[in-house]
Amino acid sequence: MKNFHHGKWFLEFMPDDGGRISVLSYDGIDILCRRPDAFSAPQKDYGLYETRPVYGYDDCFPSVDACKFPSGLKWNVPDHGELCWLKWDCGELKNRLEFKASSKVLPIVFTRRMLFSENVLTWDFEVQNNGQASIPFLHVMHPLMPLNAVTGLELPGSLSVFDEVNKREITLPDQMPFAEYLLSLHKGTFSMFILRNISSGRMSFSLKKGLKVDIEFPGNIFPCLGIWWNNSEYPDEDGRRRCECALEPLPGYSSSLDECIREGHFMTASPEASLKWKIIWTLKEF
Repeated sequence: MKNFHHGKWFLEFMPDDGGRISVLSYDGIDILCRRPDAFSAPQKDYGLYETRPVYGYDDCFPSVDACKFPSGLKWNVPDHGELCWLKWDCGELKNRLEFKASSKVLPIVFTRRMLFSENVLTWDFEVQNNGQASIPFLHVMHPLMPLNAVTGLELPGSLSVFDEVNKREITLPDQMPFAEYLLSLHKGTFSMFILRNISSGRMSFSLKKGLKVDIEFPGNIFPCLGIWWNNSEYPDEDGRRRCECALEPLPGYSSSLDECIREGHFMTASPEASLKWKIIWTLKEF
C-alpha cells in the first residue's frame, strides 16, 4: 500500500491489488467506501469479484459482467474484467499519479492517470493496442461510494431507465426525477440501473459532510450511465450486506461486452494505436 498527498487530497493505493484506490479523501472527507474491518467471502456464488473485499476504486475492462470475449478469441472475461486481478505499475509526480497494467490475454496496455489541482481531479485514460487487429471493449469506472453519506444527486435525463438485475424498464410515478426515486429507495433494496441515451455527460453527487462532486464525461463515448445502488442488501447474507453506490459512465446499453457488441454500442481500440479520454471531477465544499 502506498500514500499520496496533494493539497487537500489524500490517497491510499495498492498497485499489487489490481491498481485499487483504497482511500480517496478531500479535506478529510472520504469519497469512497473504505476497506471493511473484517471480510469473509459469501457462502453463495455471487461472482468472482465478491471473493475478495469490495471497496474503493478500480477499473472494469474489457467488460463488467463475466462473458465470453468476442472476435473468435477463446477467453472467458472474468467478473468485473481482467484489470482488477492484475499487478499494476505506478509512477508518482508532485501532482500526478500514473497507473499502468498490461493484459495477460490481449495486446493491450491500459493506463490510468490522475491529475490533481486545488479542487479538480482529472481522470485521464488510455488504451494502447499493440496488436494487428481492432479490439472491442468496455471501460467502466468503478468508484464505490458510501450510499448512507449521499444526500443529493443530479443526473442527466435519459430516454429510458433499465433495471439490469430484474431485467425490466423502470416507470417512475408522476414523472418523478430518477435521482429523487433513487434517494427514496428503502433499506434492503439493490439494483444496477442503466440510464440509456442520456441527455448530457454531466452529473453530480453531494455528501453529508459538506462536499459536492460535479462530474463531466464525454457523452459521445458514453451514451449511458450505470448506477449501482445497494442499500444494505447485497450480498444477501448476514454480516456481508454493504451500503454503497457507484455512478458509472457506460459506453453501451449493458454491463456485458458480449451484449453490447450484439447491440452495436461499445469502444474500439484500433490496431497499433491508442484511444484516450478524460473524466473530470470538480469538488465544491459547502
